[in-house]
Order: sequence, then structure tokens, then C-alpha cells
Amino acid sequence: MRLLHVAAELAPVVRFGGIADGVAGLARALACLGHDVTVVIPAPPGVPLDPEIPIAPGVRARVITIPDVPAHLGVYGHEADGEHENARRFALFARAAAAMAAGFDVVHAHDWPGAAVPYLLRAASGPRPRTVLTIHNLAFQGIFPPETLALLGLGRSHFHPGALEFHGRVNLLKAGILAADAVTTVSPTYAREILDPAYGELLDGVLRARVPQGGGVLGIVNGIDVEAWDPARDKALAAPFGPDDLAGKALCKRAFLAEVGLDPDASRPLVVSLGRVVPQKGADLVAAAIPALCGAGATVVAAGAGDERLEHALASAAAAHPTHARFLGPIPDTIARRLLAAADVLIMPSRFEPCGVVQLEAQRYGAIPVARRTGGLADTLVDEGEHPGHGTAVLFDAPTPEALVLAVHRALAHLGSPEGASLRRRVLEVSPGWERPASLYAHLYGRLSASGTGPCTA
Repeated sequence: MRLLHVAAELAPVVRFGGIADGVAGLARALACLGHDVTVVIPAPPGVPLDPEIPIAPGVRARVITIPDVPAHLGVYGHEADGEHENARRFALFARAAAAMAAGFDVVHAHDWPGAAVPYLLRAASGPRPRTVLTIHNLAFQGIFPPETLALLGLGRSHFHPGALEFHGRVNLLKAGILAADAVTTVSPTYAREILDPAYGELLDGVLRARVPQGGGVLGIVNGIDVEAWDPARDKALAAPFGPDDLAGKALCKRAFLAEVGLDPDASRPLVVSLGRVVPQKGADLVAAAIPALCGAGATVVAAGAGDERLEHALASAAAAHPTHARFLGPIPDTIARRLLAAADVLIMPSRFEPCGVVQLEAQRYGAIPVARRTGGLADTLVDEGEHPGHGTAVLFDAPTPEALVLAVHRALAHLGSPEGASLRRRVLEVSPGWERPASLYAHLYGRLSASGTGPCTA
């Protein structure tokens, strides 16, 4: 099949967050299944890129350059700055991507930057490819002024609650939810959660309306590049290790503690937090838990960037325990891999988590995830306490520092038990690659294509 993916980022060409690696990983896996994959992305403002870039065998990037976009807006733009320029950029990008769709069997849009494409294809007359929208995070929707309709080439007839109007503005993600032949998200639990007002970000009603029509929302868990994330071959690590040779992990821990200037006592468990420093990820819970964790004999290292207030809270909490805690701020991939290779426990107290990637990477590097039971964390992790001898993590429910600390204590108790080495090996053997997600998407594409591609109007 000929597949056109529409996204704002694609590794290694444009990377802002996890979507870049997710789109690239899925595209490569689909190509390995024999599909021809093109990914269309907008060039970040001020960054010159070739119009066509080979990514991997069977995968190419097509780059759309939108002129006269202020360079400071970056990959996605800023909500309170440059709103009209950003609306223009992504509206013109959607129109260009829709114009490219002829000749493709399926168009797969990712999040709000691509979500208008299924709507534009449905609004046009004549045959069209089938369309899929994947929601990577419902909290980000691409909400712009009403004038965005004209930039999309649409008339005022599309500005009403049953179409693109959303509390007096235009919502691009809503466009995709309304128009796509299939809507997916990145885990089965998150697919159920976003139908509830507590997680639905004011779009739960629009999503629920798909269910009686037989559409619903399909949850397919993301994967990671298991070749890139492989502690047995990672040249960034102080020593290689794997399920059958755990000695290298202890060497990685001692080397990392020395690297960041912490107490080199490797007998203290190393608890790490890695990811965006935002309320969604529970960064405030991590900051509040640092004193109790250090007081209980753990070393704590947090890394990431985001909310300035939460960054300050993490830095202050770590500074109060200078020999046993550090806040590193943003770090490159090589340092992140060394951090996870050193870690005994990874903490992810997310308030909501569509899928999550760090827990998958942590498992590959032998760190036990301690995570809140939500979204993709509930789908990708098995609680050792509930499934002794089969678990890969410790899960908890309440979004509080106390619940987080208790869960860490449970994880450390498991690691310190006679079965601790077996748990570590079991975690290292988890291989969350892209093969299964790609096969599920390929099945979805085939089912949609078999249903026909006749004309359809909005």
C-alpha cells in the first residue's frame, strides 16, 4: 500500500518530542512490512530543508516550506505569541498535504498539525484515500481564531458546533475527529479514558459521538527502537550489560554517580525521573517526594525541562540534599541513556499518560518503573505485587507524593528480595518494538481500503 503520514515532526529531520521518534519508528516498521511510506512535515521556520529526504528503505520525507513564518515560533508555535502566523502556517500546511494525497491508499494524520487533512479531503468532491487520525495527546488541539477557516479554504458554513467551531474558535483536532475514517490513540486505556469528561479535554462528547457510528477510538500502544535502545551495544555506556550479564549495570551506576558528582556508594538505590517537567508528568510530586526518598536511603536524580516553577522546585529539593540528589535540567540522549543504565528505579507519577515512552526505555536498561496506573502506563507495565514472578514494574493509583514514596519502597523491597535479580532480568527482556503496532496499523489500513474510496462530502 502507498501510505502518506502527516505530522509536525519526524526523526531525525525535525525532533521536538516523542512524536518524532514515534512517527519514524512506525514508518520504518511499516516499510519493513512491504508498504511504501511518505511522511510529509512542515519545515520549522528559519530552518532550510531539502524538499525530499530519504529516511530509511521504503520511507521518505516530503518537506513543505511555508514562507514568512517568524523563526522564533519553533516547531509548534506558542499559544500566546504569533497566533495568526501559526494558524496560517498550519492551515497552509494542511492544504498542501491534502493536495499531495492523490495516489495514496491511506492518509494517516498525527495530532492537531495534521488533523485538518482528513477534513479537507472529506470536504472535497470526488474519490479520496481513506484517512486515519492518531491522537498522541488530547491536551494539545490546535485552537485558532475563526479567520483560520478562510486560510483552510473553507467557508463560514463550516463554523458551527457540528463542524469546526469550538467555543467561538476553530479547533483543528476536532476537524480530524469528525472527518477521519478511523481515530486511534496510543494505548487502549487512554482510548477509554478520553471518552470521559475527566480526561476528555472538552472533546469527549465529539469522541463519544463516533461510537454509535461504529467508529469509536482504537488504542494501539507505541513502540521504541529496540536497536537504538540496547544496553548490550550502547557505546555511550561505561559497560555493556543484558539479562544474562548484570555486572555491567553496576559499573554504569558507579560511573554515572561519579559523572554527576554524587556519593559513589553504589549500595544506595538510585531513583530517577526523566521527562518533561510539567504537571501532567507529576513533576511537582517528584519534587515533594525527594526529601522522603533521600531520607530513606535513596539517591535521586531528576532530568528534564518545562515549567519554570516546577524546575525551580526540583532544583531546590535536590539542593537540600547535595550528596544524594541532583536536578540536571535538560539532557541529551546520550546522558539520558547513561542515566537509565545507572538507575535502579524510574518514577513516573503522571496524572495522565497517553502512552509514555520513558518507561519502555527504562525497562530496556534494567530500571524498574514505578508509575501511576493510568493510560499507556497501565497497558505497558505489569505490577509485580499483583503478579509475583511475572511483573515488570510497580503501579500505584493516588497522585500524591505519599503514594509515590510508598510505591518506591515496594519496588526497592522487590529488588532487595531473593527474587530481585529475576525481576531485573525480566525487565531487561521486555522488547517493546514497533513490529506489533505496525502490524495492527497495517490491518486497520487494509480494512479501511477494503471498504471503498467513493466520494464523500462534509
